[in-house]
Amino acid sequence: MRAMMRVGLTYDLQTDPRDERQVEFDPPRTIERLCAALQELGHHVVRLGNAADLLASRTGLDQVDLVFNIAEGTHGRHREAWVPTLLELLHVPYVGSDPLALSLGLDKAACKRLARACGLPTPRWIAVDHPGAIPAELALAFPLIVKPRYQGSGIGIDEGAVVQDRPSLHRRAEWLFERWPESLIIEEFVGEGELTVCVIGNHPPTAYPAIQRPVHPESRLSCHVVRQDLPASWATPLELTDALDAEARRIALEMFAALGCRDMARVDLRADEQGTVWFLEINPLPSLDPEGSFGLLAEHLGVTYARLVGRILEAARTRLAVWARPAPIAPHARA
Repeated sequence: MRAMMRVGLTYDLQTDPRDERQVEFDPPRTIERLCAALQELGHHVVRLGNAADLLASRTGLDQVDLVFNIAEGTHGRHREAWVPTLLELLHVPYVGSDPLALSLGLDKAACKRLARACGLPTPRWIAVDHPGAIPAELALAFPLIVKPRYQGSGIGIDEGAVVQDRPSLHRRAEWLFERWPESLIIEEFVGEGELTVCVIGNHPPTAYPAIQRPVHPESRLSCHVVRQDLPASWATPLELTDALDAEARRIALEMFAALGCRDMARVDLRADEQGTVWFLEINPLPSLDPEGSFGLLAEHLGVTYARLVGRILEAARTRLAVWARPAPIAPHARA
């Protein structure tokens, strides 16, 4: 049995769920459940907070053997890389992907280019810096979905995100850019059904069975959280065959490798009426909300939430044991 560790937990806490800037942050219930899971696994948890807290004091870091990082960062397209960058500078081992994979994962355009380079199907798309840059000749077929390029957690995605014609495309792009002034992704919308695949591990990682997300009967947009109060009209229209599941897992593993992810990730996909599975996005820093995809996966596998967290932690510990880094260079030894 593995020895008990002092595990530091880094996170951005959601204090006001109505604040759009905090949508990606973890609510108190997730922090409490994750701490309880680590304690159930026999570890002592030290709550370290976010990147600003680490910059303010190293005291907590000096007390831990390993950091379990779920900190999202507050702004900018490299925000998810803040904590891992600090930890690498301080030579502190941590759970999760490195700064490069996290930065790539936030860039929907970069991920789609990687998918295309790997020969994986992804819906046709363009990226524009602002609404005025939408080309007059648009080589895409309606319906289209309009998304912020560097946001996650469904930010900017609501009933109006899918547009059916040119005027509604421009209206939506302008509305979105006012709220999130960043590059936009305009993508052909695959409306049949949505799948998500959780990946855990390294050398080799494991892609777990695909989870079908309920979709709204009209917009065909998905619900990202497993909720008990969804109306019966929300559908899971796909027949999740062995072949469809295998293809979803294959794409997930290929993207996990393409980004150089570590320990855990979540891959979102769409399937059309012909059964083609299309890559949408990869999240190397997935939500560990017990009501989200990883919580649903634990239920599907018949294991506790703590056991699933333990698989992630064990993946990181095994990786770190195999790929141990050399000690940092002492200041006086530098040129």
